[in-house]
Amino acid sequence: MINITTDRLIIRDHIVDDLKDLHKLISDNEVMYFLPETKTTSLAESKKNLTTAIEEINKANRTKFFFAIINKKNNSYIGEIGVTKTAECSEGNIMNLGYFIIKDYWGRGIIPEASKAVISYAFDFLGTVKIETGCAKLNNKSERVMNKIGLIKEAELKQHSVINNKFYDRVEYRVLKEEWNN
Repeated sequence: MINITTDRLIIRDHIVDDLKDLHKLISDNEVMYFLPETKTTSLAESKKNLTTAIEEINKANRTKFFFAIINKKNNSYIGEIGVTKTAECSEGNIMNLGYFIIKDYWGRGIIPEASKAVISYAFDFLGTVKIETGCAKLNNKSERVMNKIGLIKEAELKQHSVINNKFYDRVEYRVLKEEWNN
């Protein structure tokens, strides 16, 4: 079981008890606005997602590292962060970073703190050579996180993302292991 800690956070593999908090998060229209394909509408759907995340923990060739973000002070659930292996070769893995948190915690520096910890973990322990992530250009909060933690803007793709049946431009960011360690 992976357990990463920061000054304020515990970032850990999921447990069954996360279901109600996870469901509240991923069924929230505002939180999931830019990730409509991830949004759930029923507790059963959320349970299926959680079960998949828990089953992934024990896989020999684990490719998905989905974590719960927990407030260290009061042990409450804050949100989600994770990396997914998108490519691998003898030199290492490329991982895609994703995150979202409960609205009450927006603007408190939670995602930058959690992202730095997960990126460092991926580089140090998961054989990762590159982290990439992106968002709809309209998602200013997420792009601000990418800039704040030192990721490098690699591309702006025109009309690349479809969100709620409408095209949006997308920005792509990345960081290489040697850039992160400098």
